[in-house]
Amino acid sequence: FMAPGELKATRGAVRYGPMNPGPLSSAIANTFRSGSYTARTLSESTTLYRSIGPGGNPAGSFWTATRPSGPVQSIVDSALSPSWGNNATVFLEARIPAGTMIYEGAAAAQGGLVGGGSQVFIPLLNPSWIQ
Repeated sequence: FMAPGELKATRGAVRYGPMNPGPLSSAIANTFRSGSYTARTLSESTTLYRSIGPGGNPAGSFWTATRPSGPVQSIVDSALSPSWGNNATVFLEARIPAGTMIYEGAAAAQGGLVGGGSQVFIPLLNPSWIQ
């Protein structure tokens, strides 16, 4: 059984957090709830989602395993601060190939927004993966 937004098809997962710092900078690690995330190498291709505003960067590093149901859900789950100009009205899908290292966890709260939704960080996303 898979929880909504949980990624399958991974191998070699390693959990990192405040007591076991991982490879991500503290600035990136702190975008995950409690600074905790799991590093995984995908064993099969996986679809991820991204919500941006007009003029946003389609090939940014922050994605989610949960298909967005609308801008409000994306803003709340991913704690997308309106001060960043991201109104989450543009939805993207990317097919991430097997063998890609990803970092997954719950989005941290910020800017008065709760977060808690699926967050996946991919340091260098290949724009050709976006569908």
